[in-house]
Amino acid sequence: MDLPSVPASVTALIGSGKLPPEIAAFFTASGALAEETGWGHVASAVEERLAAGDVPEDVRGVLALAGAYGHLYELEDCVDPDEMDEDNDRAVELLRSAEECGVEEDETAELWSYSDRLRSSAYGLREYIEEMDAYIAEHGATPRGRLEAKLGPANDLYAAGDRAAAIALFREVAEICPWDSDFSGCSDLIGVGWCRLLHDAAHVDGPEAARKTWQEARTHFRAARFPNERHAWPLIEMLLGAGVPDIIEVIIRDWIAAAEEAGEADVPVTEDQHRIFDLALAEIEAAVGTA
Repeated sequence: MDLPSVPASVTALIGSGKLPPEIAAFFTASGALAEETGWGHVASAVEERLAAGDVPEDVRGVLALAGAYGHLYELEDCVDPDEMDEDNDRAVELLRSAEECGVEEDETAELWSYSDRLRSSAYGLREYIEEMDAYIAEHGATPRGRLEAKLGPANDLYAAGDRAAAIALFREVAEICPWDSDFSGCSDLIGVGWCRLLHDAAHVDGPEAARKTWQEARTHFRAARFPNERHAWPLIEMLLGAGVPDIIEVIIRDWIAAAEEAGEADVPVTEDQHRIFDLALAEIEAAVGTA
């Protein structure tokens, strides 16, 4: 949800010199929030000042609007449905007060709409928490927790040299459907299972086994990208020197396509990505030269 911008009348009030001193102290001379000050501080101070009653009529409505905006701003990243409802209720009271004091609907409409969306979001979040609590009671962990409980021991087993047991666990995770199942939000962890299988196949069983596993993984994810963007560069590094420059090239092309779709013009981005890219490019070019 995108929070509306600060209402124009609030911006004008901040710069007018008419704010009560204790609220004006929250803003710099240019009208920005002062350092270590949040809109939540403004909202609470507004409520206190309005409750005291010592506010000029020509300021009261816009001041209430500023308080409403402050409460809604503080809820932008909130994930506690009770807190969302409580602060949303406070914002609603201030919006009503703002309109009663003459603030026009064109100034409040976007905040009302945002408040309604927050209310729906809180309801959905509360339902999700209740469902997840029931799920944990039945299974002992969240879906992600269940997968992590397999991947952690699998990594330890592989490091300890128990390849067969590790591969069995990696495959258990990898073969879970990432779509219509309890694990529909865990495609990244399912992808980790496939990455580990691919790494093992490439370095233990050879390039052809890796290509077979690669096709399995791509088929398993249907139209979705495998690997996902976050796993692409680590997987490329894991496959360097394993005789699969063709797979590496596809991963790079897919990653660049995804980055460009997201508006990233200059790719690779980080220093580590550049390092891996240079190594991968050298391997791809060497393979072309010997073809």
